[in-house]
Amino acid sequence: MKKYPDLDSLLREEPKAAALFAEIPQYAKDQIMTRSGHVNTLDVLEGYVNNLLRGDD
Repeated sequence: MKKYPDLDSLLREEPKAAALFAEIPQYAKDQIMTRSGHVNTLDVLEGYVNNLLRGDD
């Protein structure tokens, strides 16, 4: 899995990451953006999303 410098690069270069990020609620986006330097692979992004959305359904 390719590692990117930060969330912005990940979203720009990885269509799956961009699609996932576009679908999540704003509060989750805000939380993930506070750690954008650490969110540098699709796996990491998916982990954050799963943790943040746990219990939302």
